[in-house]
Amino acid sequence: MSNKEQYIKKFCQSVPVFHQPFWLDAVAGKNWDVALITKDERLLASMPFVFKKTLAGREIIMPHLTQFLGPYYQLTASTYRSRLNEEMDLISDLLSQIPSNSIFFQRWHFSFQNWLPFYWERYRQTVRYTYILENILDHDILWSQFNEKIRREIKKAANNYIIEESKDVDAFYWLLKKNLLTKGNRIAFSREVLQNLYNGCKSNNAGQLWIAKDSSGKIDAAIFIVWDRTAAYYLIGGKNPENKNTGTMSFLFWHAIKTMSERVSVFDFEGSMIKGVENYFRSFGAKQKPYFEIFKTSSIPASIKFALLKMLK
Repeated sequence: MSNKEQYIKKFCQSVPVFHQPFWLDAVAGKNWDVALITKDERLLASMPFVFKKTLAGREIIMPHLTQFLGPYYQLTASTYRSRLNEEMDLISDLLSQIPSNSIFFQRWHFSFQNWLPFYWERYRQTVRYTYILENILDHDILWSQFNEKIRREIKKAANNYIIEESKDVDAFYWLLKKNLLTKGNRIAFSREVLQNLYNGCKSNNAGQLWIAKDSSGKIDAAIFIVWDRTAAYYLIGGKNPENKNTGTMSFLFWHAIKTMSERVSVFDFEGSMIKGVENYFRSFGAKQKPYFEIFKTSSIPASIKFALLKMLK
């Protein structure tokens, strides 16, 4: 039985939502695999990866709509020295299973900070940032930590809009596309990918699409939230660019945070390196968390291609 078959049948129950087979199927089709370490029918470590085949060889990439991949493991040793030894061994073993490639690029979850075995193999790293609410269970404390503008936006939107669950992926995709076109950008993924991901999340009780609409039924904003056993994640959202200062995005976030507190204690905004977006997430009182982008190229042409791809994102 291959690593992928074992992972699907036996070992994927506890992994993050972005590592789940249904997620990888939705965003990558058949073009994914997994490095796997097991012992006595127990999962010790895993590292799924998505790839595409080109004339220059295999490229290991980050798929659209996927916040992080990278390693997943839970250390069991009791002392720091033993845990570090265990971690080094697991990461090195996972790395040894990664197939040859012309480009490697992954984002890792912020809780995995040890990339030293990758450094030793000439991989490189860039730090990025996400913002998280570490305890969403006490709504009064959360509200007190929002800045005044966020609170005003929520109150304003609550008087003019209602929030509903939605199944209308077409309308959501149209809203995302319209929002990006207004900013001079193009949407990077197809409607089919978004539909497949929505279907997979609903089938696995791992996601919800919410819309904010006015009294006439017109959608002003929407967000897609996904979750696993430990956290909820803001995946993507959009607002009608024709309507200014409605407060509906803040209203939707507040609704999502309160709803997700019935499932998990952590809310991850997924961060942004865009100044205005970063400031907005920070306004909710969220805590900054650094995470790694790990990458490597095998040749000068691959390096040029990777640099161009990064510029286009």
